[in-house]
Amino acid sequence: MLILLRIAKYGLRFLYLFLRPLRVRNKVVFFSRQSSEIPLDFRLLAEELGRQSPETEVRYFCRKMRRRTNLVTYALFILRSLYHLATASVAVTDTYSIQLCILGSKRDQTIVQIWHALGAVKQFSYQCLDRPGGQTSALARAMDMHRNYDYVLCTSEATRRFYAEGFGMPPERVLVKGMPRVDYIREPAPALRERFLAQRPELAGKRLLLYLPTFRAGVEEGAAALTAAFADVTDVALLVKPHPMSQLNVEDEHAVGPGWSTYDMMKVCDGIITDYSAASLEASLLDKPVYLYLYDYENYQADQGLNIDLWAELPRAAFRDPEALARAVEAEEYDQEALAAYRKKYIETGDRNNTEAVAAFLLDQIPGRLRREREPAEV
Repeated sequence: MLILLRIAKYGLRFLYLFLRPLRVRNKVVFFSRQSSEIPLDFRLLAEELGRQSPETEVRYFCRKMRRRTNLVTYALFILRSLYHLATASVAVTDTYSIQLCILGSKRDQTIVQIWHALGAVKQFSYQCLDRPGGQTSALARAMDMHRNYDYVLCTSEATRRFYAEGFGMPPERVLVKGMPRVDYIREPAPALRERFLAQRPELAGKRLLLYLPTFRAGVEEGAAALTAAFADVTDVALLVKPHPMSQLNVEDEHAVGPGWSTYDMMKVCDGIITDYSAASLEASLLDKPVYLYLYDYENYQADQGLNIDLWAELPRAAFRDPEALARAVEAEEYDQEALAAYRKKYIETGDRNNTEAVAAFLLDQIPGRLRREREPAEV
């Protein structure tokens, strides 16, 4: 398998040799393997780039590779992206990008990583190589995992070290610039709850709790125990939104339903339950109770590893026992001061316009002589 990957890698590099001489233009290209839809951060940045620099061209190459993905179609998608990569002043990714990590940047070109998670509660990438929850060193070397970034953006000094370790980057190349989704999460949207309750009128008058489990083995048992624990808490409705990669089956009464993003459901609900996900950081921006359901803490620590000591950060909101968690929710007692300290430590940019700052940073990477140019019609 590794031999085939190396053949494909060097074949891609050979093809790119013919495109490297192309002149870069006033263009920003976004790459994602996290989703086949344009991610929220990219949409927000594209809108702001249009406001700050209407002349700058924006392109997207977002394609999630699934088990049934047609490999020929996916290869053609990658090949089509090479021209736009070769002619972009700035390339942005929110995941590992085959094109960016294998091919690298060229003169007058900058590659920026804006990670799809708001922080690093759990260890990732180079922090957990050769562990059950991570990649192997051999695969990381073969695919140049997270290589060739010029900058990685984050939201706090505390996160800088985690990202430097996870991406294998010098700390000075990890910049506290913020992330656009912070602005979206903080923006009030009371109409969302009204619209949701119009679809689910049986939930009117109840406190809504959103459970966001991290993708991992054994989540079915944990979710079943949690829903059972809340069965007798009559004034609370527990809604479960599985990770996009999860096969977790959710009963209709606990299902969110189609068309509702995680961020919108955070705004709809009165509180959030999660575990090792960065969702605890994102939800902290809403000043709503955030509970941690850590029933498999020791196993997860051994398999994946954690950067943040959740028991120390939110001691009165972290639980192994689902029954104890349900009782805490029912009592409506919550340590908001601990949550505020958690948010302040890991999201220093929560009180500013993150989208504006990140867009300005991207535009600053475009050479001044190109800023008034515009990309010609698509090839």
